[in-house]
Amino acid sequence: MKIGEKCRAGIKDENLQIALEPETASIFCRLLPVEKLEKGSDFVCFPAGSKYMVLDAGGGTVDITVHEVMSGGQLKEIHKASGGAWGGTKVDEAFKQFIIGLVGMSVFQRFCEERKEDHLDLFRDFEIPKRGISSDTNVDINIRLPTALKEIYKENNCKDLSEAIKQSRYTEEVILVYDKLRVKASVIKNFFSNSIDNIISHVKELLNDSRVREISSIMMVGGFSESKMLQKAIKSSFPNINVFIPGDAGLVVLKGAVVFGHSLSSIAMRVSKFTYGINSLVPFDTKIHDIKKRRECDDGP
Repeated sequence: MKIGEKCRAGIKDENLQIALEPETASIFCRLLPVEKLEKGSDFVCFPAGSKYMVLDAGGGTVDITVHEVMSGGQLKEIHKASGGAWGGTKVDEAFKQFIIGLVGMSVFQRFCEERKEDHLDLFRDFEIPKRGISSDTNVDINIRLPTALKEIYKENNCKDLSEAIKQSRYTEEVILVYDKLRVKASVIKNFFSNSIDNIISHVKELLNDSRVREISSIMMVGGFSESKMLQKAIKSSFPNINVFIPGDAGLVVLKGAVVFGHSLSSIAMRVSKFTYGINSLVPFDTKIHDIKKRRECDDGP
């Protein structure tokens, strides 16, 4: 909901609070008992002074923040929020380009325009292998292909899609068996490469910052964090950092927002992306400055 639409939604100003996703995720995870965390994790409650990273991997974007626990249990942001458009939809886009590579752009566009429900079903069915595949998967993956897509392809090209696949660059990796595409696991894994490479690269860049080097854990939340491919990539890339994923990672932000609504002081300090100055000081000079305007600061008068 956009802020300007709050009145139309019937929400009074005094009842509306804006919550930042990585912050609410952090708040909620700090309240979880150890047994609710990922099995086998040695994570315990963060003591005061602990620093940890929140990696919020959603559908569209990946947002990363770094928090420090203060003495009163409040959280202090020690690095501004950053990230990019590397979420789960990038994997969907790679799958889309794969299908276009099989049937051609004109066929795919016609399929999207004429058979919208089948188009949605195609991507819903892809969601199952997308969530379930891991770096250790070696068996072929079956993806249901809508009959309408095969029919449109035949109308446009006067031949069966199964024959076209045999003559394509995917001839060794993909076969069509009735209404199922049987795809080599390596092809599906490759759909994740762009997103995972960007996320890993950005986390490494953050860890080069002196304020971030001392983090003890990486907290993975958001729907895309449920991907076994992403989980394994993060853990193997940062073996010396404790990585954990709470159950129902996709709902952590929502649950944390509810907690935040009841405790707005949970976040004590944030780092602004941009700042501006309204005044400045110059070294005090007894020869030209009024003694009444002299101010003492850490660097002297």
